Amino acid sequence: AHAGLTHGGGPVGNVPVRVLVTGGAGLVGRHLVATAPAGTSVHLTWRTTAPPAGADAHRVDLTDAEAVGALLAAVRPDVVIHTAYSMHDRADIVDATAHVAAAAAAHGSALVHLSTDVVFDGTAAPYVESDPVSPVNEYGRWKALAEQIVAERVPGACITRTSLVVAHEPPDPATARLLDAVQQGEQPTLFDDEVRCPIRAQDLAAALWALVAMERGARSGVWHLPGPEALTRLEIGRRLLVVAGLDPRAARPGSATAHPDPRPPDLTLHSIRRWPGPPPRAIDAATT
Repeated sequence: AHAGLTHGGGPVGNVPVRVLVTGGAGLVGRHLVATAPAGTSVHLTWRTTAPPAGADAHRVDLTDAEAVGALLAAVRPDVVIHTAYSMHDRADIVDATAHVAAAAAAHGSALVHLSTDVVFDGTAAPYVESDPVSPVNEYGRWKALAEQIVAERVPGACITRTSLVVAHEPPDPATARLLDAVQQGEQPTLFDDEVRCPIRAQDLAAALWALVAMERGARSGVWHLPGPEALTRLEIGRRLLVVAGLDPRAARPGSATAHPDPRPPDLTLHSIRRWPGPPPRAIDAATT
């Protein structure tokens, strides 16, 4: 059960808080829509993947500045939660974020921006919110630039950094590929020298909604939202295989040093801020 958002996000009383979720058909976006607090009017954007039910869906290319401006003028959200991204397209990260930030600022919308642990180089973990960014690959540089754009253009913006996001039922895309490979008799290789802090999609969504419920001043700045444990990619994969009832030994160790792109070795995130909402669970904890 979720309490309604009665402050922080926008109007109080009988007027619902209006929230626009970009990337509403993605993993985090879908969980945000499914767990929206009572009394919240949720709108979402989507581009190629069909959107979930439960929100007013708007098909928009976020790299189109005019289209983004028109959308926010029509929806007039109190808060925008910007989850849309691409691993491989600079425009989908940098340009889209710039357009969302500019439109949010123009219409007075608050912005909660979802970023990543990959803005760090992985050589000085654990990282806290005040540590300077130090990306070593293109994706990390694009996400670091997007953070800078948000901070510069939207007063009181909330910038959240998280790690790998996982889900069980249905599994997230990366987990689904792992499970499919093992079910087909393969022995996939997973890095045993790359450390992340995976978080369940439901727990990340809960934290983001808790931030939306805060007053803008209280949620402003950078927040680290990692899962509760620092695990290698191999440990993560083996735990997810156990949850799915498969043999964890099917996943074999490999080294990230063989990857063609630079990969930060240890992206453990810590936070110097109080966790918003219920504390996150281990990725293999029983679902309640």
